[in-house]
Amino acid sequence: MRIGQTSFVSFVSKALSSVAGFAATILFARLLGPTVLGRYYLLLSIVAWLSLAGSIGIGSAITKRMSEGNDVGEYKTAGGLVIASIGAAIALGLLVFQGPIEHYFDVERIDFVVALLAVGLLGSYVDAMLNGSHLVHVDAMLKVARRIARTVLQVGGVFLSLGLTALVGGYAVGGLVLVIPGLYLVGRPYRLPRRRHFERLFEYAKYAWMGRLEGKTFQQADILVLGLFVPSALVGVYGITWNVANFLIIFSSSISSALFPELSKLSADDRNQQVATLVEDALSFTGMVTIPGLVGGLLLAPRILRIFGEAFGRGAQVLGLLILSVLFYGYQTQFTNALGGIDRPRAAFKVNAILIVSNVTLNLVLVYYYGMIGAAVASATSTFLSLIGGYVVLRRHVSFDTPVVQIARQAGAALAMGALVAVANSVLTRMGDPLSNEVATTVLIALGAGTYFVVLLSVSPDLRSVVRDNAPVSVIRD
Repeated sequence: MRIGQTSFVSFVSKALSSVAGFAATILFARLLGPTVLGRYYLLLSIVAWLSLAGSIGIGSAITKRMSEGNDVGEYKTAGGLVIASIGAAIALGLLVFQGPIEHYFDVERIDFVVALLAVGLLGSYVDAMLNGSHLVHVDAMLKVARRIARTVLQVGGVFLSLGLTALVGGYAVGGLVLVIPGLYLVGRPYRLPRRRHFERLFEYAKYAWMGRLEGKTFQQADILVLGLFVPSALVGVYGITWNVANFLIIFSSSISSALFPELSKLSADDRNQQVATLVEDALSFTGMVTIPGLVGGLLLAPRILRIFGEAFGRGAQVLGLLILSVLFYGYQTQFTNALGGIDRPRAAFKVNAILIVSNVTLNLVLVYYYGMIGAAVASATSTFLSLIGGYVVLRRHVSFDTPVVQIARQAGAALAMGALVAVANSVLTRMGDPLSNEVATTVLIALGAGTYFVVLLSVSPDLRSVVRDNAPVSVIRD
């Protein structure tokens, strides 16, 4: 399957998954309120950090070594043994220190944390093997099935008045939808590893863990810090707002997922010019969804967040900053993804360290003084700093050109879209909002998306070429 097609399949799969989760989140927000959701997001944040400790970059190392095509069975077994051992040690620690953990983090049941940790580590292991086997599109489709299963289970539990238990139980059980089929599809061989296989995994993982830590910091640090300083209800509002912004990163993350195995293979074969070409292609299309999303988010933030309930309207003041963070992070991820693909984990380590240190430091200071706005400013600032660092570091290893023209076309199309959406939104407001907020918001988003892609296709021959090259043959003929 072509890289463009793999990216598209991954994007569509992630979009469907996110839409299903988006709809469920609206339901949960209206039925459970910000306080319960705040506890749920805080719990997921804790488990995310524990899962990170349980893999210490081994997942990324599994993907890297398997994608190279040598000793695949040995690396699968070695990686699984390492993750299982560390996960068991963490679970034991949770049970031993159950009392302090429940008190400090307001966790009612430690068995919830252990269950989510186990499913999370299993999911990370299977995900790493699928990507390392160049089955990125399969992994993406399984994640859709996982998200749908989680949503169905959670919605059913909420209607049975199980509250937080429904959210946690559905999340854990639904995760098995990825694990069980994924293990089957990866298939054999699983061979007994030697010492050198463990050494090569740790050789890559000792730097790659920083990339995993960076991702968790970007996704979870602000929520965890907010949990220390503000009420659960405000954490819930911020969590919903962050979910809205994070929806826009699925396209750039799909590109990263599709490119990593290919970059790894090309780098192993010393095909440096093709590596540079792939980096340029990635940068050309990373902002294709996020750039118009930023414009639309600034214009429609109050409408979008009112869909979740009036209590979540407070998130409108930070939505633009969070989308800006996602935009910066999308480009930064392409830089660190390329560094990892060409087997430069130490260089990626440095870039990731910039985001982690600046994000945590700024969050601790700004959240204490400014609350939710401080968290959003911390995210935007730290991602921008790491974006600059990623560009500088990657240029030392890969000679690529920044596709300024293509990015400018996307920005121009987004501004044209914004002008039309602003006029339409103003007309609806002057008419006294004859449509419900949900219907009006959907119409405005659809109008904006349609306008953006029509304008972009008309001004971008590169995009037309990509669409033509990756479309099915039958579609082109028609």
